[in-house]
Formats: sequence, structure tokens, C-alpha cells
Amino acid sequence: MSQTEPTGPAGDLEIRKSPNGNLYNLILIELARQAYEQKRIKDCLDLTRAVLLIDPDNAQAQSLRSSMQSELHRNLENVSAFRRQAQSKEKPEKQSEPSRTAVPGNVELDSESNSAALIEATSPLAEAPNDSRRMLKIGSLVRATVLVLLSATVLSISVVSLMKPATTPKPVAPLRASTPANSSEQIHNSVETVPVPEPAPPAAENPSTSYRSSAVVPPPGRVAKEPQPMIAAAAGTLAVSSQTSVDIYKDDAYLGAAPVSLELSAGTHTLEYRHGSLRKYVTHVINSNETTKTTITFDVSVQINSKPWAAVFIDGVEKKALGQTPLSGVRVPIGSVLIFENPRFQTKTYRVTGNETGIQIVFS
Repeated sequence: MSQTEPTGPAGDLEIRKSPNGNLYNLILIELARQAYEQKRIKDCLDLTRAVLLIDPDNAQAQSLRSSMQSELHRNLENVSAFRRQAQSKEKPEKQSEPSRTAVPGNVELDSESNSAALIEATSPLAEAPNDSRRMLKIGSLVRATVLVLLSATVLSISVVSLMKPATTPKPVAPLRASTPANSSEQIHNSVETVPVPEPAPPAAENPSTSYRSSAVVPPPGRVAKEPQPMIAAAAGTLAVSSQTSVDIYKDDAYLGAAPVSLELSAGTHTLEYRHGSLRKYVTHVINSNETTKTTITFDVSVQINSKPWAAVFIDGVEKKALGQTPLSGVRVPIGSVLIFENPRFQTKTYRVTGNETGIQIVFS
């Protein structure tokens, strides 16, 4: 037994559930809206009727169809009033001539209009011949078929354009003659070759000036300038030493830790030296191609005492005398070495760390 396609509500349900049902309805609604704006009543009614056959609950199609039927109803009311006025005049057949085609036209545009059918049935005016009415119906059917085919074509084009991936044309490499001689004629007949222009041969160079071929020729009206040699910025060296650990900064940028030699541009530089929580700022003058030496010290105030008494010195190239113990509030450099001398005892030394507040030396 052959299977038949579903018809009636079941067939409409399958169309609505199909993947392209929504897109098909959207296309028909858009065409119906354009027909409504252009006052093409017949096209608008046919398109909305087609949408409602597929989706009876489509609100947009119902709204467009209701608007067009309202306009047709107003036209029928005007035609009815016009006919009543024409029948009361001397020559109703002339006065009512414009309404002879109005009512049949409304019946053709909207076959569901009961008002148009009632006016047409009760009208005393001559109706169009049966052949003419038959031709009008055939023309209406053909027109609706064309609109449906046009909608199906637009739908298929839209689906294909959505499913087709975007591709970019690939460049075709020029063919090179590498086939045997007996098959050249066959390739010539099957492939249309495009002649590729050969590059022009290079101009013959004059032997006397060939060594200048790599030189850049300036455009007319301009004079080529020879590149100026780069002049290095003048710089000097700052040699920093210290008896203790010192970190060096400039504008919060770390430069190094003493002892170190820093290359700085010629001029004046103010550097920050840090030792623990102590800070010191020193300004140095740097001369070009010269080395400037500096020793950074941090002082601490201490109390110095010894048993028995002692003469106190700061060790160095030349000893610096501080005095005889006891000493109070003496500032000594951190990292320096203190020398304690008593003629009756052996000399003692002490290195200042910066953490002490008092120094006590005992001779034994």
C-alpha cells in the first residue's frame, strides 16, 4: 500500500514543526507587509492566507489580514451608498458604472467577505460574463502560485546562504611546461593558458660606474645628506667606598652597593646612600672621562670609657685623637676602628658597629 502525504491539520502541524517553518513564515510575513504598504491588497491577502494555513495562530498575519479586510469593508460601504444614490437618479446605469467592477473586485480580493458576496447577489446591476469571472479566478490562482514559488525560491536562497561556509579564492600558481612533447597538444586543448609577461631584462650597466649600483640615489630636487656620526654623551666615573655596607640610589632607582664604580653622565648628581634606617644625600660633580672618588660614612654618638684610663684614637692613614676616657657624646664613624692606649698595658682596639650606645674597655 502506497503512503500518502499528510493533509489537513496533521499536515499543517508537520510544516510548522519543520526546521524551515519559522523562516518560511517570516519571509511570507515580510512580503505581506511590503504588499500592505504598497496597497497591493490581493498580494497581501494571498500571503497572509498562506501563513494562516501553516500557522493559524500567527498574530502578525492575523493583524495584517484584519487591517486589509477593514479597508475592503469600508470600500464596500462606500460602494453600497454610491449605488443607492445612483438608483435614485435618471440614468442609474451611467452613474453606477464605476461600481460595476468594485463589488466583483472585492469578492475576488477577499472570497471570505460575506458583505461583498451579499451586495453582489442582491445588486440589480449586470454582472460580468461567466467567462470573464472564470478568467479572473484563474488569473488569481496563477498569481497566488507565482507568489508561493517566489517565496520558496527566496527561502531556498536564504537557507543555502546560511549553510554555505565562507570560502576565499585560492591563488592559482602559474603552470610550468614540464610535460612530455607528445602530450603538450592535449594539455593545450584542455587548459586555457594565460600568457604571463616576462620581466624586462635589466639595463646594461656601465663598467665604469657599476661599483655605485648599491648607492641610494636621492629624488630630483633634493640633496643627499651624509649621515652624521653619533656623538656619545660625555660621561665620567664615580668610585664609591665605605667602611660599612651602603646601598646607593638615585630617584629611588637602585644603582649598587659600596664599594662600586658608577658610570654617570657629566654634570651634577645627587645620590642617596642608605645604611639600615640611616639616610644621607650627597651631591657629586662628575667630569667627562674622569674618575671621582668618594668615601661615604655614617656617624653614631657613643659613650666611651675604660678601666684604667686610656687615650682614644680613630684608626686610619693618620690616627685621629678623640681624647682621654671617659668620653661622652662622641660621634664616631660606623665601621671605624677605635684604638685604646695605656702605657702600662697592651693596646686594645674596637670596631664600631652602629648598634651600640656605649663602649667599655677593660685592661688586664
